[in-house]
Amino acid sequence: MESAAGPVFAWLSGVVGEPVPMYPYAMLAGVIGGSWVGFRAFELAPERGVPSRTLSERLGVDGAHWRLRPLLTGVLLGSAAIGLTAGVLWATGLLRFETATPLTDVMVGDSWGNVALRLLVVLAPAALWEELAFRGFLYAVAEEAAGPLVARWASSVAFGMGHVLNPGASVQTTLIVMLAGWCLARLREQAGVPAAWLAHLAWNWIMAAVLHVAVSGLPFATPGYRAVLVGPDWLSGGSWGPEGGVIAALVLGGGALLARTRPEGAAHELAEAKESHHLRS
Repeated sequence: MESAAGPVFAWLSGVVGEPVPMYPYAMLAGVIGGSWVGFRAFELAPERGVPSRTLSERLGVDGAHWRLRPLLTGVLLGSAAIGLTAGVLWATGLLRFETATPLTDVMVGDSWGNVALRLLVVLAPAALWEELAFRGFLYAVAEEAAGPLVARWASSVAFGMGHVLNPGASVQTTLIVMLAGWCLARLREQAGVPAAWLAHLAWNWIMAAVLHVAVSGLPFATPGYRAVLVGPDWLSGGSWGPEGGVIAALVLGGGALLARTRPEGAAHELAEAKESHHLRS
């Protein structure tokens, strides 16, 4: 695979001006292939009574989920959540900006746009494979076996545990990642996995490209300036980034509560769109 994909990654690296890692793309391909194999094996057990659906339908990425409204919903929700978190941190003096020197020669004189593009090329496939793995495959299997509530819990707990090896991980950061997973699972139910992916991507990209802070404990090389989190780590997030503090937990918790009281209009519209899509196909 590496030899076959080599020219593609060489071209992509030339476009963005920096070597593009193959890891997130390899993970994405692995999740898609593993999901197909897993669902295929699941369908071969007739006693389970699994309904016959395509891979894209079971992963929550079929045509109806790529409509403009749910995609914009994902972008806006992810941006608003991290924007509110950062805004509260800045207003309370827990986040400040300072000048940062370039970390590598390639970043000397580099524009913000180039850096933002490089981060997008890395973060987009990373967020997509995580969404397909946790809100796609795992959620679908759990939902078919035990219902949506178990699916939310299973996918959220697994999502949090999937980040325990990141630098600076703690019990608190793991619980907050689980809470983020719960919110993304609710968004998956309302608008589909593509919306959850774009919410996830917007959250991560704004932290890395706009705030220049670590994403789940992983720092990225960014020129010009950086946001510095001060005060107790349990409140601001510390080296993990703003998503690891109590402020982020309160924002996500508020989002989870709003999802409980939100009318089912978006889900109903999505169901109608899917029905229309099936009738046309």
